[in-house]
Amino acid sequence: MDGSVRLFRGLIVLALCPLAGCSWLGSQGPKPLQVSTAVLQPEQFRELGDYVATLEAVNQVQLAALADGRVVELPVEEGQQVEQGEVLLRLSSEERQAELIQAQAELSRRRADVAAVQADLERDRRNFERYRYLAKEGAANALDLDSFKASFLASQAKLEANQDLVEAAEAGLGVARTRLDYKTVRAPISGQVSDLSVKLGDVVKERDPFTAIVRNDRLYTQITIPVTMAERTKPGLPVWLLDPTNGIELAKGELKFVDPDVKVATQGLLAKAEFSNPGNRLRSGMRVRTLVGFGSSRQLAVPFDAVIRSAGQSFVYVIGPASELNAKQRQHFKQLKDDTPVALKRAVSLGPLQNSCYPVLSGLEPGEQLISSHLLSLRQGTAVKAKASSLEVPICRPLR
Repeated sequence: MDGSVRLFRGLIVLALCPLAGCSWLGSQGPKPLQVSTAVLQPEQFRELGDYVATLEAVNQVQLAALADGRVVELPVEEGQQVEQGEVLLRLSSEERQAELIQAQAELSRRRADVAAVQADLERDRRNFERYRYLAKEGAANALDLDSFKASFLASQAKLEANQDLVEAAEAGLGVARTRLDYKTVRAPISGQVSDLSVKLGDVVKERDPFTAIVRNDRLYTQITIPVTMAERTKPGLPVWLLDPTNGIELAKGELKFVDPDVKVATQGLLAKAEFSNPGNRLRSGMRVRTLVGFGSSRQLAVPFDAVIRSAGQSFVYVIGPASELNAKQRQHFKQLKDDTPVALKRAVSLGPLQNSCYPVLSGLEPGEQLISSHLLSLRQGTAVKAKASSLEVPICRPLR
């Protein structure tokens, strides 16, 4: 029984040796873990403002009929692409058609009156000029001349009055045509028909909106920028749209307008950015992340896949000599020589992720060897060996 106990204890000691370090087993020490590394160097990072905004169409027009009436024609459907001037809706227009016919008849009558008065005026003009010549030659008396002159002047006045009536009739015809046109709604711009709130047979009221025309080729966002960034906010700054669910870049534009006044309620500055949308990938009404680029600077960078997080704190592993381990850790790794390369866990402060890298705010120094593989297998003091193919710089994508 005592032999079995001694054997069992021996097995326990052998099992614990890799953790505690048993120099009497040999002087080779633990086999180092091969890891990929990257030499810490500065990279270019943008100073970005991250906001949430809603896309709106630059060209979007709400449509309403300018008259009451029953819908008798609805030649478009929701989502249909229409051209400027295309008919979208017609209302019953019998009474307006009657008004137009009446106005056309009135204009024709007034023009006929003018033609008749012009004929009378021409006759009176010839009589007046003839008698004026005869009176000059002494062949006609002044009384007859005055009579013909009065007739000529009366015809002139009558012609002017009738011409005024023609102008009034033309204006009335224009009004009748406009009132008839109010029964037809045409597309004021080219674009897509939004949702329709009417159907054939419905009675619509004057100025009640029934749809909209939307052009998605140019979109804009209204961004509220904190007042602390007011001095740095100006037209021309680059702006990126990102999908709020996965961070994929959707479009790039620039600030076109910056309000000169700060909004009292929000203590923010209203700015507008425009974006082209040639493939209609974006739609008016979409919620998007909006990044505004206020500038850029070079900062030490670590790639995304080299960072581990625990309890809200970010950590990375770098390669350093075992001599940097504290006394308690050295006691645990007695078999390690002072110059043995080991994994050293560092708490770091990082900025927001950009282009697959984090800017380092504190915790690391340029030139240190960052470990970027086997992170789950590492512990403080794990013996490591850099692979021959290790990278010289962090893997950061180019700036947007």
